Amino acid sequence: MMTPEERRQMLRENSAALHAKAVTCTQNALLALMKEKEYADISMTEIIKRSGVSRGGVYNSYKSKDEILLDIVQAPIDEAIAGLTDSIFDNMETTFRIGKKYETSVRAVIDAGLEHEFLKRMNKRYENVSTTFYIPLWNGMIYNAFIEWARAGMPGTVEEAIENVNSSLKLVAESIQTGLRNKA
Repeated sequence: MMTPEERRQMLRENSAALHAKAVTCTQNALLALMKEKEYADISMTEIIKRSGVSRGGVYNSYKSKDEILLDIVQAPIDEAIAGLTDSIFDNMETTFRIGKKYETSVRAVIDAGLEHEFLKRMNKRYENVSTTFYIPLWNGMIYNAFIEWARAGMPGTVEEAIENVNSSLKLVAESIQTGLRNKA
């Protein structure tokens, strides 16, 4: 026979498992709907119906479809942030590799017009580190290169994309040194 504390623990574990299942069903419903129609045309009611989760169950976790979508991409963002180092070039490669790994989620965010959230989260990691524009400048370059690559359908390999960025950075450096403009 269970003690009262063991019973409470079992109920907490069951509740957590049910919550996790509701979150997964809600996220999957949104992704499925995004394959059928434009993100802007999807309502919370449609997401709830598709998910099979009660209205209260969905709203217990999310206030809006934007929150659902951003939660979907939190895992790749967390993975990318966890992999960051002091090397800008390593960070660029990490960003591209993880972005490729989570291509479906990345595309969903771009299609929804929420790609700015990636840059916002990249900059947040360093918001108290520096008073210069060094980090935001690098983050902006990595972000823009990655987003343009993703919009183009992530053609080629990650290595080819990184080489393309490195070639572009050489042009930028040369332009800064010589004062030339629009070399591309």
